[in-house]
Amino acid sequence: MGSLIDTSVLVGAHAPEDFAEEWAVSVVSVGELEAGILIAHDNTTRARRLALLAAVLAEAPALPVDRHIAARYGELRASAGRRPSNDLWIAATALAHDLTLVTADERQAALPLVRATLIDR
Repeated sequence: MGSLIDTSVLVGAHAPEDFAEEWAVSVVSVGELEAGILIAHDNTTRARRLALLAAVLAEAPALPVDRHIAARYGELRASAGRRPSNDLWIAATALAHDLTLVTADERQAALPLVRATLIDR
C-alpha cells in the first residue's frame, strides 16, 4: 500500500526524494502547485516552485479525478462538513485508491474515513 502526498507536504521542507515508498499525488495538488507558480511575486520564487512541480511530476503519478473519487468526495463532504474543497478532493483520492494520506495539515489528517499520517512541515 502506498501514500498520497498532500500539497502541504510538497510545499514544506520535504523533497520528493524524501519519500522512499511508492507514492502519488492528486491532480488537485498539481493544480495547487501550478497556481503557486502563477502567483509568485518574483522570478526566484517562481523558478523554485517550477522546479518543485517538475520534480514531483518526474517522481510520482498524478491521479486524476474520476467517478469513484467523486463518490468518495460526496461521502467526505457529507460527513466532514465545511472544509476546503481541495482538501476533500485530495482526501477522496486517497480514500478511493486505498492510499494513506500524508499531510502536514492537522485538520486534513483528522478527516473521517481517511487513513492519514500527520508529519511536521
